Amino acid sequence: MKILVLTDIFGKVYLSNKLINFTSDLIILEPYEGEELFFLDEKDAYESFIKKCGHEKYLEKALNICKKENIDVILGFSAGGTVAWRLSSLYLPNLKKIICFYPSLIRDYLQLKPKVNTNIVFAKYEDSFDTKQISNILLDKQNVEVEISSYNHGFMNKKSKNYNNIAFEKYLEKLKKMVFNI
Repeated sequence: MKILVLTDIFGKVYLSNKLINFTSDLIILEPYEGEELFFLDEKDAYESFIKKCGHEKYLEKALNICKKENIDVILGFSAGGTVAWRLSSLYLPNLKKIICFYPSLIRDYLQLKPKVNTNIVFAKYEDSFDTKQISNILLDKQNVEVEISSYNHGFMNKKSKNYNNIAFEKYLEKLKKMVFNI
């Protein structure tokens, strides 16, 4: 089973080191093409993301990998979660499941209709939209499951000010069940 991880604006994620224990078929796509960058804060990271990659280019890169590598599962975080959501509505023959963590720009793509099982884990609060309202819209769609977590945006990434180790371990266990049947 090939898994594509779409990182957030910080790039490489700590989670990838954990997932590699369960599969050797893990592809990590991050916006900086392997360049390790250090950011002052999330605002600085977002500005770098927009300057070096941007949302459309990130989507294009992810789509190319999905087609070339016959990806089975996509895990996306924040900007990567929004890309994963956008990919959910496309026909990709091998794709079976998508899991999006706190995809905040999903609010701009509510018209999409996922073709595969898509799980969305929202932060408990987003500055740019009401998570409960967006959840209700998404729950009316086929192939969509939504959860509003008890944690803040970025809780799965150690580089985020909102990283939460308890949340990380909780959702790592959920991923093990949902993706690897462990």
